[in-house]
Amino acid sequence: MPRLRRKKKRRKGMEEQLASYADYIFEAPDLKYTLSGIVVISAVIGLVSFPGSWRSELFNGIVLLGVPAILATFLTKPISEIFGKNLTYNRSALISLISLIVISIGSLFTGLTAYVTNTPYNYTGFALALSTVFALRMLILLGISINSLPKVLIPASLQTLLSGVLLAYFVRDTGVAIDLIVSSVIFASAAIVFVKYVDYPMVKSFGVSSFDFVQDFIGHITEGSQDMEEFFEKIGESIDAPVSVLAFRRTDGTLKATIVTPYVHPGPMGEIGGGNLPAIVAGAFTDEGTVFVPHGTAYHDFNLVTADESQKIIAAARRALERMTYSELATRSFREKVGNTKILGQRFGDSVFLVSTQAPTSTEDIEFSVGFTAMAEGRVAGARNATIIDAHNCTEPFATAIEPGTRDSYNIIRAAANSSRHLLSLPDSPLKVGVAASPPICTRLEGMGDLGIRVAVVEVDGQKTAYIVIDGNNMLSGLRDRIIEGLPVDDAEVMTTDTHSVNVLSGANYVGQKLDCDLLVETIRKLVDRAIADLEPVTAGMDIEIAEDVRVFGSHKIAKLASTANAMVAMSGAFAAAVIVAALSLTLLILTFV
Repeated sequence: MPRLRRKKKRRKGMEEQLASYADYIFEAPDLKYTLSGIVVISAVIGLVSFPGSWRSELFNGIVLLGVPAILATFLTKPISEIFGKNLTYNRSALISLISLIVISIGSLFTGLTAYVTNTPYNYTGFALALSTVFALRMLILLGISINSLPKVLIPASLQTLLSGVLLAYFVRDTGVAIDLIVSSVIFASAAIVFVKYVDYPMVKSFGVSSFDFVQDFIGHITEGSQDMEEFFEKIGESIDAPVSVLAFRRTDGTLKATIVTPYVHPGPMGEIGGGNLPAIVAGAFTDEGTVFVPHGTAYHDFNLVTADESQKIIAAARRALERMTYSELATRSFREKVGNTKILGQRFGDSVFLVSTQAPTSTEDIEFSVGFTAMAEGRVAGARNATIIDAHNCTEPFATAIEPGTRDSYNIIRAAANSSRHLLSLPDSPLKVGVAASPPICTRLEGMGDLGIRVAVVEVDGQKTAYIVIDGNNMLSGLRDRIIEGLPVDDAEVMTTDTHSVNVLSGANYVGQKLDCDLLVETIRKLVDRAIADLEPVTAGMDIEIAEDVRVFGSHKIAKLASTANAMVAMSGAFAAAVIVAALSLTLLILTFV
């Protein structure tokens, strides 16, 4: 396999951004292991930091550190469920363990200070650690469960409150209690300031909280939750999207194959929005023969906000099928090349069917306006309908999308115009079509979606042309050529659906990166042989219908989301450090005079 060539990288898109955040999502350890860790750490810290005999040290450590952590574990989940979501006992225990480690550091520091200065043990450091834990638990619970500052206060305060009550009982020092109250107020206020500051860009730009997005993202990654769709629906906008349908009908009137090309983007990820659009569309046409759902020309701004929006695409395709007129004539296929662009085209009746690729140049999606203009050029040339498909079959990580005004965009438009004119001048002949399909040869994580591989071979005037559609998100550079080489046809093109059902844990999961490429090549060769053996006379019809009021992310929303997320991440670290230092300084200053 040829190695990926390095090119200038673009800024990460939202899918890549989300995938990079997924690297930080991990499964919380089992409850019993976390609780065991809490007991052991509590005992050890009690022995090495608290004053008194070893028995009293051990007892104090378990009671002051372990008991509040364990109680907080079992109380935080049910209380959080009243106000939020996503919190399990495993996660609750992990939060308690992290908080215990922070408290232990404060206790160790206090004990070390007392030992070095030869002064009595002072519980002020312990109280400061409890206050820090209060703020820390607020931030964690806001991020994963409860997006409400008033509502998060009760579950966030549990470990601090329980430890504080036990501390006041054992120490019986009102000064320590005052220290704990004052420092807790300061650190909780600092956490609130931090939350408001970090959340401001998302609220300002989109009118929704970033913590809602984080919670929904974690829920999707860990539990397959669809709640992210609510977030996307809030920021989305409505468009009218073309849906092209090319159908092949047998002589008995039944449909042999149907090619449905929606001009929306099958993203953003997994089952969210239009992530699994190709499989949803194909599943809706069980009586229309073998259904192909290649990638229309659309970028990430045209992601469906919810999976339910796919029903509007399906309804438009049905309307196109219902009014379809068929012809028994078609032309031989023809390949036009302009610059990096290669278009494989074929005319069916009075409509042209075009498949565009930039291979071997690595590219991302083709912007909607570029494809729409290319389709218009086909109609200007004289075609009743013109469909252009983005083969989406050659890429590398962070390849560049084809945007309006670029050289590649003009090449696509010119190639579409030239190809349409040439196809309209070619003579007609009767056509035959054969189809074959294979289920996925690997898992989604290895780069293949539910539709697997589908092949249609079109024969006109003795010429055989293979159209191969793989349910995946783009293809490793060089693999397309390997697949086409040696196929028993006169011409062929390999397409991917651009399904984002394969993109949950990775924004870059291309066909050929993880699966067995030799197996893929051999499977496609066998499918082409089967499709040739399946050739029979058909009639063909093409029509385009508009899916109205389709809710998508909207113009430039992806770039805006990505830049807002980058800004939040960039400023959160520095601001968090500043807030902690300010809160600690203010606390120490106040406690000095209290």
